[in-house]
Amino acid sequence: MGCCASKASSDDELENPRALPSIGIPDAFRGSNVEADTQLTVSGNGAAMASAPVEQDAAYWEVKVVKPGDICIGVARKLTKKELEAGFNRVRDDDELPRSWVFDGAVEAGDIIGVAFGQSDLPNLSFTRNGKAQPAFDVRKIGGTVYPVVSVGGGAVIKVEFESEEFANSPPHGFSALMLAQSML
Repeated sequence: MGCCASKASSDDELENPRALPSIGIPDAFRGSNVEADTQLTVSGNGAAMASAPVEQDAAYWEVKVVKPGDICIGVARKLTKKELEAGFNRVRDDDELPRSWVFDGAVEAGDIIGVAFGQSDLPNLSFTRNGKAQPAFDVRKIGGTVYPVVSVGGGAVIKVEFESEEFANSPPHGFSALMLAQSML
């Protein structure tokens, strides 16, 4: 008898604490010309958004460049279907506030782009390329809810990694793998 204990819904959850929902890229969160498989390999022409927003204080994830092309990696407000179809960094009205913040530097096959988003540290958003800081792409202040996003084109193929066991580089001090928010009730 305890006020904070709950009964697990299956024996699998007791034996495998990682049996929690994972972050993915469902059909509704990507353009119709973008392919995303269960391994989070993304290709095609357009944008894709993770199924979960960044809600933790300091989140980190990586993107491996399988085949170079037109690639943007970062965070954005929830994207419209038009933005998903066109590629989120390619659609913006002149009077509209920024809706996406990205790394769009030159990449080569095998490059690992690390993304660190912090709610309280400045810069809020920073990137690494093969473990080396890319300060030209730092963003100092982003408020509100954002989602991890990628945009691909020109034959680009990338693999998004949210699981810390699969990271090629260590997250910055104080950062951890992006997690789904879990209800305490």
